[in-house]
Amino acid sequence: MSDAFPDEVDEALWDEACRRADAIRDFLKSRTGKMSVADVALLSTELEISRSTAYRLIKLFRAGGTVMSLVERKPGRPEGHRVLDDRREEIIRTTISRYYLTRNRPSFSQLVRDVQTNCLSIGLRRPHPRTIKARLEDIDLQKRAKRRGETKIAKDTRAVPGVLAASRPLQIVQVDHTKADIFVVDEETRQPIGRPWLTLAMDVCSRMVTGFYLTMDAPSRLSTSLYGALQKVRKA
Repeated sequence: MSDAFPDEVDEALWDEACRRADAIRDFLKSRTGKMSVADVALLSTELEISRSTAYRLIKLFRAGGTVMSLVERKPGRPEGHRVLDDRREEIIRTTISRYYLTRNRPSFSQLVRDVQTNCLSIGLRRPHPRTIKARLEDIDLQKRAKRRGETKIAKDTRAVPGVLAASRPLQIVQVDHTKADIFVVDEETRQPIGRPWLTLAMDVCSRMVTGFYLTMDAPSRLSTSLYGALQKVRKA
């Protein structure tokens, strides 16, 4: 998962989340058993936070396992909310359409320079490269490939008619991901943490579910590989 970075996350908040992740990772590595109050107190002192916050961050990190799970979020912003003003959004859209989605295939770094230059030229704050990347990834991959003349990507992402069939169980197992229609909340604060992702493995022949993996992380190679590791353990 390569993790998708939220729009306009402040650099200071990201740096602080990285610091917290390093400290909590080292903390958990050295303590395989039950954590004592004194242990958590030491961690809270190191991170300059309260003990209750330290417990909350440990839970978040255990559930998500990523730096993103520790980024401090400002209350009140709904998921998917865009924080850029309309003028900068329009500049990003126009620059992507006119100068990036072309047969000349300019690089992403060139796109970032063009967008930021266009914003600065009219006195607007330049958007962060991560924000520009997020807007670019909102565009359908096949559409992007066609506009840029990337024939291999366009061909690989085009739907091909046909039938997927298997003659015996476990000959073909398909893995797919879906976001569950529930919100996970912190058991202490009752604040929402997010919606979990469910990875399902389906046997093509029998149409039976052979396994699943539930996580707060977005779909990635990790979700699929963890399912595979569990299957190997079962067979052993």
